[in-house]
Amino acid sequence: MSSKYSTHLTLALLFAGSALMGESFSTTEYVSVIKSTPIYSTIQEEVPQEKCYDVKEEVKSGVAVNDIVGAVAGGALGGVIGHQIGGGSGKTVATVGGAVLGTIAGQKAASTYGSGSGNPTYQVVRKCETVKTYKTRQVLSGYQNIAKFKGKEISVESDTPLKQIPVTATYSY
Repeated sequence: MSSKYSTHLTLALLFAGSALMGESFSTTEYVSVIKSTPIYSTIQEEVPQEKCYDVKEEVKSGVAVNDIVGAVAGGALGGVIGHQIGGGSGKTVATVGGAVLGTIAGQKAASTYGSGSGNPTYQVVRKCETVKTYKTRQVLSGYQNIAKFKGKEISVESDTPLKQIPVTATYSY
């Protein structure tokens, strides 16, 4: 065998042997936590609130008593005046016409001028509405756990503070 060929074969066997010999293994080690810091999140909540206030409102009824009194008084007065104006068979027509026109005029006058006091009636009414307000608050969302492993700082988030952090280490030789 030539020496050049022999050197290449020796190097190839040497590399193959070291590749076969190189082994590694993994293990889980538990590292003590040196610091656990709470982590907070900010949340915003919608809070409905009822807001109430008092309002002064004018009281209105369907048909005012004054309107009825005005209509009756106007009808009677119109009938009397119509009866005075008409003569013969037209006296009845004039009386009825006067009563009708007097009723309309009396009701209109009573609703326009009211009871004469000119003061409307008011009542206090309580009104309420729902108003949305927003409340911001901090909630605990977890913990940041810090440990040192082989000179390097490692960090793990969790729901509760940890005493140890599991670390998988792989060793090669």
